[in-house]
Amino acid sequence: MNEKQAIDWLKDQLRYGIKPGLERVELLLDKMGRPEKNLKIIHIAGTNGKGSTLSFLKNMIENHGYSVGTFTSPYIEVFNERISINGQSIPGEQLVHYVELVKPLCDEIGLTKYGRPTEFEIVTCIALKYFQDQKVDYAIFEAGLGGRMDSTNIISPILSIITMIGLDHKEMLGDTLEEIAYEKAGIIKPFIPIITNEQKPNPYHVIQHKAELNQSPIHHLKEDFDYEWMDSLSNGEVFKFKSNDLNIDRLTLKMSGKHQIENATLAIYSFKKLSDIEGFSFSIEKIITSIEHTTWVGRFEFVNHHPTIVLDGAHNLEAVEQLIETINSRFDPKNVHLLISIIQDKPIDLMLEAFKKHYNEITLTPFNFKKSYSKKELLQKFHKCGIIVTENWKYAVNEFRLQQETDQILVITGSLYFVSEVRNFLMKENG
Repeated sequence: MNEKQAIDWLKDQLRYGIKPGLERVELLLDKMGRPEKNLKIIHIAGTNGKGSTLSFLKNMIENHGYSVGTFTSPYIEVFNERISINGQSIPGEQLVHYVELVKPLCDEIGLTKYGRPTEFEIVTCIALKYFQDQKVDYAIFEAGLGGRMDSTNIISPILSIITMIGLDHKEMLGDTLEEIAYEKAGIIKPFIPIITNEQKPNPYHVIQHKAELNQSPIHHLKEDFDYEWMDSLSNGEVFKFKSNDLNIDRLTLKMSGKHQIENATLAIYSFKKLSDIEGFSFSIEKIITSIEHTTWVGRFEFVNHHPTIVLDGAHNLEAVEQLIETINSRFDPKNVHLLISIIQDKPIDLMLEAFKKHYNEITLTPFNFKKSYSKKELLQKFHKCGIIVTENWKYAVNEFRLQQETDQILVITGSLYFVSEVRNFLMKENG
């Protein structure tokens, strides 16, 4: 088996769908020697901000001399990046090794009443085994769908984090913020500290109640830690961090938007709490440097200048509202063009309604993804709404790049999967 065959086999497991429950993961990890038992893990759940928060936190831990394994999804550039150590994706030969290890185990489990493990469950277990074998100091796991029944919830973390709650994956997690918060709060374990930046009262109270039931100390943005916005840069933000036992007067982000300040603030407090739990000392200068040098592809990422093209993976209503705020703080809305592809399980009507309040130039497009709308479906739904529908997004991107009006801005958004496809196209075009 080579690397392509290993990745193809993993992707083929997507046909077994999403199956909530931890039974298959339990069986697979039993057969693999329970690698999670030998790891110090930080668990992150939430609707928006998981990836950015993980990236900030990873950089702070790494810059203090520790090795850090990270498990994320979806990938933007290559499949292997979902499993990384100190920012380096799992090598192809290692991925092959672990696929060859788990493949017969999955066949065995497939004969049980629980059925075959899913793709996400298998990749979760591979990450745990890889991190154990590489003896990482810490591992950060990003929950996939929800938290309570997510395959990552097999772990016993030393610290849990919940980012902002929003209406996403309603068909799996519930129709209300409270129901979704209940699923996310499922990662809270007895006596393990939980840190959250969720500010909406109802979902926060759900998280707070679960923490109380588990006697888990809870730390909350605006109560235990906070930030003060100072300035917006052309591509970034400047802010202060404040808590009872740590204050940092000036931090600079290379990521844009108030929500990224909140993610960075959550990560800084989480790092401080980790240092308390583990008993290691830290450097404020290293925290400042780590935050300043953190980037996260596909999140308000500038990929072209003159004219400007920005990629942002806003894929639910809350993320769209954050994106609009970030765009309008930097650009004249009259100059903004949107190229959007939204997949079928997202609230496309609400997302487009939010965009239409601010921007006149909106183009919808399908892309090569099983949950993408077809051009015909998009035309049927939106051709009377003043929205352009095109099948050839590559042509639309290249036409924009060739125009002479350098004050115009193209924002490409709607799905992380779409952003990934566009980004790979642009990287090849730019050589």
